[in-house]
Amino acid sequence: MSSTLTPQAGAACSLDADGLSSRLIRISFLAQRYLRSDRQEGRTLHLSYAKEAGPELRSILELERQCCPFLVFDLKEEDAAIKLAILAPDTDGFTASLYDHFRGTAISKPSRGCAGSGCGCAA
Repeated sequence: MSSTLTPQAGAACSLDADGLSSRLIRISFLAQRYLRSDRQEGRTLHLSYAKEAGPELRSILELERQCCPFLVFDLKEEDAAIKLAILAPDTDGFTASLYDHFRGTAISKPSRGCAGSGCGCAA
């Protein structure tokens, strides 16, 4: 990752709750299918994906750059893998949750009752 790139402090994701939920599911699904390894160094998450993840990963990053301009993404395509480094302005709860989704380790919970149906029951 280039040392000249720094994330903007104090920014927030511009997606609404439904948009954020859909995006996080998409990110998690990508990780479950293609993620080979991950490691975190401070505020930077380093990920390695199978080469086949390329089109979907590039699509997700294009969208993420629009809604979360405070994150810095450094994508490098190699012969056998795709490397992604994500730098966040801090390691608050949002960043930890986002990183868990990119790792494929986030626990998905319905945002509304009855598995997200919105019926309002307490189940």
